[in-house]
Amino acid sequence: MLAHADALGHEDERLRTLWLWHSAEESEHKSTAFDLYQALGGSHEWRITWFRRVTTIFLGDTLRQTVNNLRRDGTLWKWSTWKSAASYLFGKRGLIRETYKPWREYLREDFHPNQQDSSPSERWLVAHADRYTPVGTPA
Repeated sequence: MLAHADALGHEDERLRTLWLWHSAEESEHKSTAFDLYQALGGSHEWRITWFRRVTTIFLGDTLRQTVNNLRRDGTLWKWSTWKSAASYLFGKRGLIRETYKPWREYLREDFHPNQQDSSPSERWLVAHADRYTPVGTPA
């Protein structure tokens, strides 16, 4: 999200800040669940098995809901809808292009979340510290 913050628009700056802050702060604990899983004996094979299952269920359900919404909306068979979908999936900033590399890396046996660059998140949190108040910090 930090790489494409413009996709959030500029209508509600508070909501935009909330999403960008949330995106940035996720990097602070990106390894917690992964490290716990490994500490409890989780294997690469089981992690990948569940990654594939969850991905299949998530994508299938997202597709089902999207088709249902477009059908009810009357836009399912409009050329502009399909053109927009193709751009969303395969465009320069499309879902497939943006997620292919991280997914491929996640599937490696030697993967660890700390291998992912967190510097954009760190920079955003520093640059926008005046826009949020961490919990427990006096106002």
